[in-house]
Amino acid sequence: MPITDPDGTIPLPVAKEWAENWRTFISTNSPEFITRSFMIPIFDFQNILLYNPTAESVKAFIGLTDPTDATTAQLMLVPIVDGEEVHLLPLVGGGLGDTQSNVYDMTTACPPTCITSPGDTLDS
Repeated sequence: MPITDPDGTIPLPVAKEWAENWRTFISTNSPEFITRSFMIPIFDFQNILLYNPTAESVKAFIGLTDPTDATTAQLMLVPIVDGEEVHLLPLVGGGLGDTQSNVYDMTTACPPTCITSPGDTLDS
């Protein structure tokens, strides 16, 4: 049976690409960035704690799945252990040197995809 990465993770090369897309987009455009928040599934946090029990914090990065479209914003979560970002973990049951992603993202940008109604936001 194949071993899969924890739910909520994305491959490290994808995370790096999305982060670079965001940096490029922001430096070359002056868009109205409509995303005000992100919905983050609880299993992202559960798996961060499960696979990184000594993490002292989590760093959040903004990325774009499409380098030309601000509405494709993603929030990527990277555990911090001993003051360092932990991008990869040893693959449980894998061979020597096998790794799995430790970058989490199953977030949903709000807007454009979250439905909110009056009173459902942080601002009054």
